[in-house]
Amino acid sequence: MGEIQEIFRQFRHGTGEWKQFIKSIKITNIHGWTGQEIRFDYPVVAVVGENGIGKSTFLKAAVCAYRNENGKDFYPSKMFMSTQWDEDALNGATIEYTVRIGDTQKNLKWRKTRDWGFSPKKNKPLRNVYFLDISRTLPLDATAGYAKIAMTANSEAGNGQELSEENLRELSYVLGQNYTNARFIGTDVDIKREVGLLTKDCGEISQFHQGAGEDSILDLFKMLQDIPTQSLLVIDEVENSLHPRAQRRFVQYLLKLARKKKIQVILSTHSPFVLEELPPIARIMLVKLSDRKDIIYEVSSKYALTAIDENEHPEIYVHLEDEEAELFFWEILKKDEQHYDEYLKKISTRVVGSCSVVATLNDLASKGKLPYKSISVVDGDMRENYENCISLPGDRAPERMVFEDLKALNWNKLDERFGIGAGSLFQYFEDAILIPDHHEWTTYVGNKVKKGKDTVWSIMVEEWCKQCLEENIAESFIESIRSKLYDNET
Repeated sequence: MGEIQEIFRQFRHGTGEWKQFIKSIKITNIHGWTGQEIRFDYPVVAVVGENGIGKSTFLKAAVCAYRNENGKDFYPSKMFMSTQWDEDALNGATIEYTVRIGDTQKNLKWRKTRDWGFSPKKNKPLRNVYFLDISRTLPLDATAGYAKIAMTANSEAGNGQELSEENLRELSYVLGQNYTNARFIGTDVDIKREVGLLTKDCGEISQFHQGAGEDSILDLFKMLQDIPTQSLLVIDEVENSLHPRAQRRFVQYLLKLARKKKIQVILSTHSPFVLEELPPIARIMLVKLSDRKDIIYEVSSKYALTAIDENEHPEIYVHLEDEEAELFFWEILKKDEQHYDEYLKKISTRVVGSCSVVATLNDLASKGKLPYKSISVVDGDMRENYENCISLPGDRAPERMVFEDLKALNWNKLDERFGIGAGSLFQYFEDAILIPDHHEWTTYVGNKVKKGKDTVWSIMVEEWCKQCLEENIAESFIESIRSKLYDNET
């Protein structure tokens, strides 16, 4: 069982449960938030959104929920400073929490009048809290006090600390290097300001000469080696200084750590590589609607990042559940040969995640809250559940419908399209549909015929549209898209 599934099992069913957990944070009158509440439904979550949307606002609020057993306390007065330019912006500001402590649930609140006050006034919950903001990525020689050490230190001082063999292996895996030792030591200049040293095939190198990724993540591993159970760990822009593979591996490490030590991890990110390592329930997207900011859950990594970095200016966006639905959508529109080039110019499709995300975006669009014109399209098997959305043809999941309908035609012409003998190819199809999860069918066939699953799906959908899609059903679907494109002006 993988880390993600094991965490699901433990978190949902109480095996070795997380006894300290922030369940939600509601922020009012801070940086444009007007009472929106963010939920945390998984022990490791990533918050994504464009710059300035307020990701750091929620991260800073999270660490203010507790009296810190680990070191200095975090206060809203420090995190959200009042200045002569924006003091009025915080008048009446509140931060409200729902937290789990053991088997009980408590409501906590910060409120700003002349100063910040916390309720309940007594018994503020205790927890080990770690907040790693963007300053952690500063090179060591740019950090206060370390330039002097770099220039004048002559000898080591103090007992120092070494990474354990287990954590050394994890560090080597994350960065893709073979480290044989990692240690931290003070100097005769300042025994308390420790310098990290890594040993690899070229010898021992201090943090003054390590790469940016090594420098920043070495300190992280030092801290995480001894992080207490049930801690809260908050990391702003977790991907900074890490290459894509290291980003993926570091998130995998955090998942393992969360499971073993029952810690809660809240990250902010702009990286698709970070999002892709987390389950949909762990992805939280902050968005700017036409009249307010809001929060969308379980988004696809593709949608989260394209919504932030989008250069297209289509006339309408189409929200779909996954890449299979996206390809299916375009293949149906090809039936309208007269207008297909026009659709390519005016429509942009977005894979947004589960059917519930599609429905959420449809609801926002119907209320005029999205900053763009859109259509939401669910798979055919979800038609009855989401009647307000347009649905793809059929009453089954697209993969089931395409495979099963083509099977009924004895896989007609597919051997020609794939360029493989019918006997072997058809057996691959027959074996694929025995797999319980229909999302795995194209991957199975692709592995057998040495093609990508997207290529397999493209061929099969094209043949299904030619051989199985009834003309009146295609026309009805296309008309529903055209009516939104041309008649539903917002």
